[in-house]
Amino acid sequence: MPHMTHRLPANTVLAATMITLALLGLTACSTRTRAPLPSPRPLSESAELDYDYLVYQDQLQRLQRHEADAKGNKISQKEIAKIKARAEAALNNLLKATPTPQLYLEKAGLFWNDPSGATRSRMALKEGLAQFPDNQILTIYLANSYIVDNEADAAIDVMSQYLKRHPNDIPARERLGQMLMDAGKDAEALDQLKAIPDAKRTADTFYAMGRVQGNLEMRKAAINNLRKAVAMDPDFTEAMVELAYQYDMIKDYVAAEKTYTSILANGDPFPEVRLRLINVNLKLNNPDRALTMALEGPQSKSFILDAALMFINDKFYAQGSTVLDMLTSDGEIPAEYFFNKAVIANEGENDQEKALAYLAKVKENDRLYPHALRFQAQLYHAQGQEEKAFAVVRKAKALYPDGPIFYIIESSFFESQGNWTAAEKVLKEGLKRMADNPNLNYTLAMIYDQVGRRSEGLELLEAILHDHPDHTGALNSVGYMLADENLDLDRALVLVQKAAMLEPDNPYILDSVAWVFFKMNRLDEAWENIRFAVDIMDSDPTIWEHYGDIASAMGKVKSAGRAYNLSLKYNSKYSDRIKKKLNAL
Repeated sequence: MPHMTHRLPANTVLAATMITLALLGLTACSTRTRAPLPSPRPLSESAELDYDYLVYQDQLQRLQRHEADAKGNKISQKEIAKIKARAEAALNNLLKATPTPQLYLEKAGLFWNDPSGATRSRMALKEGLAQFPDNQILTIYLANSYIVDNEADAAIDVMSQYLKRHPNDIPARERLGQMLMDAGKDAEALDQLKAIPDAKRTADTFYAMGRVQGNLEMRKAAINNLRKAVAMDPDFTEAMVELAYQYDMIKDYVAAEKTYTSILANGDPFPEVRLRLINVNLKLNNPDRALTMALEGPQSKSFILDAALMFINDKFYAQGSTVLDMLTSDGEIPAEYFFNKAVIANEGENDQEKALAYLAKVKENDRLYPHALRFQAQLYHAQGQEEKAFAVVRKAKALYPDGPIFYIIESSFFESQGNWTAAEKVLKEGLKRMADNPNLNYTLAMIYDQVGRRSEGLELLEAILHDHPDHTGALNSVGYMLADENLDLDRALVLVQKAAMLEPDNPYILDSVAWVFFKMNRLDEAWENIRFAVDIMDSDPTIWEHYGDIASAMGKVKSAGRAYNLSLKYNSKYSDRIKKKLNAL
């Protein structure tokens, strides 16, 4: 909160000082026997105000020294409360005599960071607005006090009521637009920002409009407004970051790279800018440039790991390994180094023994240890070393009995052996400890579907959705099963589309969306979604079979034949069925 700038006239300061000295008995006396002190004269009204302001300033400085004390010599909460009470009393005296919006802001500022919330600050601001109902600053701070307490609707209402009386207050309208955007009300935010006349739009206005339009996926409009913001203020770094991000979203990686580079050249005030620049260069298939950016970046553990993961996720394993080696430069090597080196050895070098050797270096007291055990078990299973795989996962269950993933992994090992009874038993063992765990129940439902107990599986899935309505696996599976049975296709579509909204790049969910549209005979929409699915995952036999079915229904014989052959190539479990479809083309 801003502080009042109040200066005392020199003569008033001198008078107040002399009065204080007299009261303390500090004036000299030339005789041993002192004459009785006369009763002090009452302070004038002006002197009283100056005194109250000095008291307030003194208490405020004590609070500030307490906050800035780097040595940790903190005063007690009780003493802090006393200091605030004295400061508030002094301010109340000032407000009683000469109320100003600034003084009410000062009073609100005393309690802005109160542990109980912004209630006391809000009371002071409301007192001020009762005296000065159209004061912009008091209004904005009142709205902000609601934001502090996560009451966005109340904040928006304060600003909306003010703007009804002051429709031409541009800063207030900008602030309302930002509040609406932060509350997720992007369309309303854009309406407010568009109400600002073109000639009065500032760089902040264009920036806010660009962000809102980006949230609404109006990418071209967002880029246009963000460019205007940067043109008006070339040092507006936040606008440049958002502009680069919007270029990234429309896959104009060249423009994104150029913009991020420009930001970096100006001092890189945002740590994520360098990471985004690395990511864009990887999308441009320029790993050497990306590696240079990583090696020249901060030496912090978090930055190095984030950068390394970008290389690993984009399958630039050698560069990712080089970045990870930066973690070995200052002595103790963190567990993240060994874990990610294991990922590189497995995925990039196809060397499972090397990966296991790295994982063995993750210590039991490290937070990554359960993840290392999971990885070890899966590697042994992939190698066909079933005894070791089961030994590791059972060790993990003993160490982390409430870790659902280990029951799921052990169940999957039994499933791969065709031992459905044992797979079910393991999951029910986990459910005895974690009866309501959605992932255990989901995995059990999938087993039921595999062994011909679909109705039991659906019952479990519906129960999951009742308690976890955003569980994407359950949404997708219920929708797919309903469509597969030609049951309640409208609901099936709602479910799979909600799953797709939650995980827009999941190829299996996009396949389900396509399958529901196919069952509804909405072939154009089915075709669009199945093509999205194979763009993301081009080696799944089921997705290719569905691609073939949709293409066949649309008369795209050549595409259908290619899809069925790819389904066979990727080892579909239903090869006889697919061969019949091929022969029928």
